[in-house]
Amino acid sequence: MGKATILLVAFAATFQAVDASGQAAAANRPRIGVALGGGSARGLAHVGVLRWLEEHRIPIDRVAGTSMGGLIGASYATGMTPDEIEAMLAGIDWNAMFEDSDFRFQTVRRKRDSRAYPSHLEFGLKNGLSAQSSLNSGQQVELLFRRVTAPYYNISTFDELPTPFRCVAFDLPTSQRVVLGSGSLAQALRATMSLPSVFPPVAAGDRLLVDGGAIDNVPADVVRDMGAERVIAVNVGDLRDQRPISTSLLGVVGSTLDAMMRANTLKGMASADVVINVPLTEYGSLDWRRFRDLIREGYDATEAMKAELMPLAVDATAWESWRAARAAVRRRSLPAPAFLTVEGAGSSDTAVMQRALAAHVGKPLDVAALESTLTGLAGLGRYEALTWDLAERDGATGLVVRALPKLYAPPFLFLAVSLENTTSNSFQFGLGARYLAYDVVGSGSELRVDAAVGSNPSAAIALYRPLGSTPFFVEPSAGVGSRKLSVIEDHQVVASYGEIAAGLGADVGVNLGATDEARAGARWGHISTSIEVGDPGFPEIHGNEGIVQLSWTHDSQDHPVVPTRGLNASSEARYFFDAPSADVPTDRSTSGVAQAQTGLSWFWSLDRAARNRLFVAGGAGTSFGDHPLPTDQFVLGGPLRLSALDIGEQRGDNFVLASGGYLRQIARLPDFLGGPILAGGWIENGSAFDEWESRAFETNVTGGLIADTLIGPLFVAVSSGFHGPSRFYIGIGQIFR
Repeated sequence: MGKATILLVAFAATFQAVDASGQAAAANRPRIGVALGGGSARGLAHVGVLRWLEEHRIPIDRVAGTSMGGLIGASYATGMTPDEIEAMLAGIDWNAMFEDSDFRFQTVRRKRDSRAYPSHLEFGLKNGLSAQSSLNSGQQVELLFRRVTAPYYNISTFDELPTPFRCVAFDLPTSQRVVLGSGSLAQALRATMSLPSVFPPVAAGDRLLVDGGAIDNVPADVVRDMGAERVIAVNVGDLRDQRPISTSLLGVVGSTLDAMMRANTLKGMASADVVINVPLTEYGSLDWRRFRDLIREGYDATEAMKAELMPLAVDATAWESWRAARAAVRRRSLPAPAFLTVEGAGSSDTAVMQRALAAHVGKPLDVAALESTLTGLAGLGRYEALTWDLAERDGATGLVVRALPKLYAPPFLFLAVSLENTTSNSFQFGLGARYLAYDVVGSGSELRVDAAVGSNPSAAIALYRPLGSTPFFVEPSAGVGSRKLSVIEDHQVVASYGEIAAGLGADVGVNLGATDEARAGARWGHISTSIEVGDPGFPEIHGNEGIVQLSWTHDSQDHPVVPTRGLNASSEARYFFDAPSADVPTDRSTSGVAQAQTGLSWFWSLDRAARNRLFVAGGAGTSFGDHPLPTDQFVLGGPLRLSALDIGEQRGDNFVLASGGYLRQIARLPDFLGGPILAGGWIENGSAFDEWESRAFETNVTGGLIADTLIGPLFVAVSSGFHGPSRFYIGIGQIFR
């Protein structure tokens, strides 16, 4: 036998000895399994349990988990240590994880949708009218799962992990428990963590899987079935008798569901040899940001069970052999993708994705950079989430990106509620809806149909159509609507003037990247006005109107309600080549008038958590010395447009407006139910005027509260002018227009 052969045999024997150390140890000691229970954020306490077990040399040969216990268990099963898992948790932006806003990455068109309809609720019409399947798309959670599991893309079963693993989900069509032990590990984690109404269910073949917590929250029985001879069950829920019980309708329903879950948890734990109950009554299910405290609680609860656990400890030699066996099969690297495949997207979106993802092919895979690209592509808005995986085909490894369809849409139906006090004692109310369908006249096309009822009823339709694979597009449109113009004196409406307008339009434009858009277009229509109450001093007008216009929009902000950073700016120039005439002689006419206006809002944060924000906003407009009819003048008044004035109180052929302020986050609505609550103040200065010489600048100071709620922004504020006017206002709907 040659030296090379001897060395090869010796190496193989050494490897087998290391690999078999766990088996040899198992022959001399019982196999130990751990079952980690669900409990949303409370499940982060499992990291502390695992840390204590490792510090006391208690090897874990099998692990199973449900919900958050599944994520922590899978992370550990891939070879991560408790310290590495805690470091992973420390690197998570929990606001981004659960806010479910991809607004920062949306196109200008999609941002217009989000600004016009800022509710967190979304409806679909794919199979009849249906609400969204969850409050969070799970996009960021999906990326986290892929990051944890990526090196094990080609395993056939979860027994091939450094520690064999299972997780539990529930199949809705069959009402059966499903123990997941093969296939995509990331998809299994998504299923076991798909808490109903929070994350969408997972479609896997004929199955529709959700969180398994209701059927087997602490899967000690699963660990026993995996071959564990000693089972440690870890419960992070509250199993105490619940008293008193609410006897209200919802109270009885909630108590019944809680009782069923506690009963199933106790049944599952019955096969455990040691049960660790982590007392977490002072922690909520959404206390993700308190992960270090939760980890400590898990460690302390395990320490309290030391007498029952220490008989399972091994000596130093056996412990090092067990660790070496895990380390020997742990995977840390990823192959460089040799090809790219995009699945589940339309042809237009597929082309966009392929261009964006091409940079990740042919070189070592940078997972953080890939996640950034996919998060940006999620701004397309029509998919539940974008996932990625590695796959082997024809002897090569490639990158596979899948666009997961939403179960309820498209088409989409967006709803919006607006409520605003136009004066101190009068309100305007509106309820609006937008129907959005894709690929109506070719891939990438978008049909929008709008309708609104209330103070300013309207209806409109627009059809966006890209021109091939170029960034150019066309968009014909039509609409009809009415609005009311009020004359306000001393916070009272003394006269009202109604306008009805109907017309057609067409734009051609170009998308200059995701944040910029330029358009040129024309509008033709008919306008009719009438005096409704009092004498507003405006002439009634009837006739046709024709406009040509140019516009440019830039939007790099990261939220439709109150951004933390970014600039939103728009400019428009228009020329009235035709306009209706007044019924009585007047020195004003819109025909032949040219106008231009611009507006912006710019936000930036003073700290990483974006608790403190500064903003500037404003705009300017001019009629270039012309005197259009009152219906086409610029108006000021209302929130952030000289807030101490009533809506539309100032009107002129020109305007100038500037404001700046500070906002501080003072609280936050529960995850999945909204965003931050901010308090702040701002100062505004501006004027609407006919001639520069007649300008009269107003300065207003405002303080108020803004809350990003499930149905949209809610704001209350008090504003006072330096020259006397002041008002209180309350509203629901768009703030930074």
